Amino acid sequence: MEPNDEPQLIRAAQKRDLGAFAILVQRHHADVRACLAVRLRNSHDAEDLAQEVFMTAFRRIGDCDPGRPIKPWFRGIAMKLLANFRRKHRPELVGSHEELQALLDAGLESKFAGEEQEGGALEALVDCLERLENPARNLLRARYEEGESLDELSARLGRKASAVSMQLHRLRIILGDCVKGKLGILDHPSETA
Repeated sequence: MEPNDEPQLIRAAQKRDLGAFAILVQRHHADVRACLAVRLRNSHDAEDLAQEVFMTAFRRIGDCDPGRPIKPWFRGIAMKLLANFRRKHRPELVGSHEELQALLDAGLESKFAGEEQEGGALEALVDCLERLENPARNLLRARYEEGESLDELSARLGRKASAVSMQLHRLRIILGDCVKGKLGILDHPSETA
């Protein structure tokens, strides 16, 4: 439960009273840090981001409504900074599934670009995607069209990243087999060796 003096502290902080803002920070630092810590692997990053939350909050304190609790306002700033942090610190993986998939996609795109015949590979892929059930199609779109990471997908779906990765792998195999079937491409053992 929030203390009754919070609206007065917010108003004082809006007048650049550092002491009032410091009290707000003391009351909400643990909550903001915990909010970030459960979403980050490194506790140092969580602490650094928590500090950045309060620096940003002090600069923008004029935007805060003293008639409303400040805790959700702090958390909103924390979530925006966390999203920025994740974008900036997304690892560049070498030899990873993502890198290999990007190479495959580039090869497929060049093949699709040169394909002029009716019923080509791109049309086959679109048709195969439409035949998938909605959950599978939505998972593929989230991963490959919207660019959600495996960690983001697993957190949103409440599943382990390895399980999501395996499901995506299986879906790619299903789609590949479907496209090959529509194009009349047969896998011959001599071609795969």
